[in-house]
Amino acid sequence: MTAGQSVLVPGFEHVPGHHCGSTALRNLLAFHGTVISEELAFGLGAGACFYYFVSDDLSPTRFTNGRTGRLEEEFLELTGAPLRLMVEPEPGRAWDAAREIVDAGRPVLLITDLFHLDHYGNSAHFPGHAVVLAGYDDSYAYVSDTGFEGLQRTSLAGLERARHEQHPFYPLAGHMIDIPGRPPTREELLEAAPAAIARAARRMLEPELGEFEGLPALRRLAGEIAGWPEAAPDWKWCARFTYQVIERRGTGGSNFRALYSRFLSEAGRDGEAALAADAAETWSELAAELFAASESDEPDPAGWTRIGDTAARVLAREERLWAALSG
Repeated sequence: MTAGQSVLVPGFEHVPGHHCGSTALRNLLAFHGTVISEELAFGLGAGACFYYFVSDDLSPTRFTNGRTGRLEEEFLELTGAPLRLMVEPEPGRAWDAAREIVDAGRPVLLITDLFHLDHYGNSAHFPGHAVVLAGYDDSYAYVSDTGFEGLQRTSLAGLERARHEQHPFYPLAGHMIDIPGRPPTREELLEAAPAAIARAARRMLEPELGEFEGLPALRRLAGEIAGWPEAAPDWKWCARFTYQVIERRGTGGSNFRALYSRFLSEAGRDGEAALAADAAETWSELAAELFAASESDEPDPAGWTRIGDTAARVLAREERLWAALSG
């Protein structure tokens, strides 16, 4: 590349989606000729999960997330697909490795913290955000990113920080994924559905992180959430952020359960898909109540009691869903 020129992967198409990781995997595979749904990409990464952390060092001090932390890596492991995962902690070498893939005419999936990506405007740290690098020039990278229309431009300096942010719960080290050889077929990928479902259910029922993950974490949330206004000085931000991570921040709505319900249908698990849809509906009810609470300058005791009751209903529906899937 000469100064002032840009390099773009020929033939790469950005198709907008709901969730970063499943959209990135779907678009990466589509470039190589394997057409799958975003839902299948999400489910084959054992995507549905739940986390709940409380820390005065976080903003907000109550942090939840409804998907597994390493969806892209688990997709590779569970499917056995011939995708290549690379980790390069040294920023210069990490960029060289990604750029060389693009120079070879292939897109590459990058794991980032979206706080440092220009098109998000430094809104909040959110590590584990997947984009597909499809081009670059002297100053900018051009990435395919979830629901945005077309490729997004972000500075190379910002992309470097995004790929190496040391978040306490999700430190990054230049993680990237590409497809250097024969891509898998959809039928080959779908064979991994039972194992992916079993892993997601096991993580929810018997989480490695104990009370911070899975149903134990959700039980903690259901028991504590009505008391957030008394326990958390930033209760308004906790309510607003939790609404966002249920409904808006790349979840496809309903804390990823709508996506997961459609995956279960595609995998032939219609009964459990209906249970996931029930859970999705209740997650959205909880999100709406949290949004309303975040709009008030003072906490409404009756409103927060309703939030606690709805969180209990979410828990009950999640317990029913994962018990069914574990069978």
